[in-house]
Amino acid sequence: MLKIILASSFVIATKDSWLLTMLCLIILTTLTASQLSFDLSILNFTLVDNLSIFLMTLSVWLSSLMILGSFYIKKNKNNSGLFVAVILIMNALLLMSFSTSNMLTFYIMFEATLVPIFMLVLGWGYQPERVTASYYLLFYTLAASLPLLLSILYIDFNTCSLEFLILSASGMTSNPVLFVGVVLAFMVKMPVYFGHLWLPKAHVEAPMAGSMILAGVLLKLGGYGILRSIPVIFSDSVKYSNWLITLGLFGAISASFICIRQTDLKSLIAYSSVAHMGLVIVGLFLNKWTAWFGCVIIMIAHGLCSSALFCLVGMLYYRMGTRSMILIRSGITVMPLLSMWWFLFGAANMAAPPTPNLAGEIMIFMSSMSSSLLTALIVGVASFLAGAYNLYLFSTTQHGNKQLEMNSMSEPSTREHVTLTLHILPLLLSLFMMNVY
Repeated sequence: MLKIILASSFVIATKDSWLLTMLCLIILTTLTASQLSFDLSILNFTLVDNLSIFLMTLSVWLSSLMILGSFYIKKNKNNSGLFVAVILIMNALLLMSFSTSNMLTFYIMFEATLVPIFMLVLGWGYQPERVTASYYLLFYTLAASLPLLLSILYIDFNTCSLEFLILSASGMTSNPVLFVGVVLAFMVKMPVYFGHLWLPKAHVEAPMAGSMILAGVLLKLGGYGILRSIPVIFSDSVKYSNWLITLGLFGAISASFICIRQTDLKSLIAYSSVAHMGLVIVGLFLNKWTAWFGCVIIMIAHGLCSSALFCLVGMLYYRMGTRSMILIRSGITVMPLLSMWWFLFGAANMAAPPTPNLAGEIMIFMSSMSSSLLTALIVGVASFLAGAYNLYLFSTTQHGNKQLEMNSMSEPSTREHVTLTLHILPLLLSLFMMNVY
């Protein structure tokens, strides 16, 4: 696994040739995905199982799609070499985060990923408000992460080890303060409702590539961290699960209603991420294998869907200079091919069959039924609301009275079609790779 991490670092040398960089990342994706045959690999301070491999593959794949979808930066000569270098550095940090076997190393990589996304928002954002958004992103995450660092030091003092496998085997006695310290940072990163205010601001001001990697991979660091930490804090996870499940359900329902009243495309998709992560929080703290597997499926599928949706928003913004749903109307009459992509990814985002999103939600629903019928009912309502706001998104932007600005819009280029195709192919292939059905 170290060879893949080192190779991802050396790709930075190709930053001035975008095509060569994408080719290297595609080869790296193939090498990473080939490790799926291993159930568990512990070697050279790395801990790699299928959970790690799926998220590492997603990271490398989306990094290549970020570059492919951002050719307007190269066309405008807007520090394109630095832009690619920032993406590749973030990719290397994500690979190290998902493959480390040490809790402290994971924390360091977890925090280090803030620097590249901060640079993307601040350096290539669209509006002056990007400064405020980048500070929200930085301080929300850092403030929530300080208790995690103190918790890691406490664990090291009591167990003399920070290796995930050793901590999983030994376990920890019930300690509510330790539990809050470990879980808080990951839940803000996901983010949980009430700790989510940084996310819509960051998405709205970030460039297309920043939104793609933020929604596609960085939010999954929170879910991955909780999955790795649950064996360490299992007694408290069971003890306080009802409170956290309630918080996740409240967040999923509230964020869904907020989506239905949005007029900014990026803001709507950002809040939809909060709603989806609310369901993931529910699944994580049901403490059942089926629910955990469902959470992993949703994280992978949501990473591809949300990245594609932000890519579509970027294409519209590049053509019209606005993300307002009041102005973007009747897209199906002007750009029918782009409308097809909106339909496909909107359907996937609302968990329409046969996408893996549906399988993940069914697994969480089944697990919640064995826990509480009321929980299962609210999970079902959250899934219904996901369909409502995705239909609202599609019907508002693709139907209605055409605005004058829409007449001059052109169909997507071949490069843009390839970018979107490379989002939907792994989404469908993951059905077979994860044996979902």
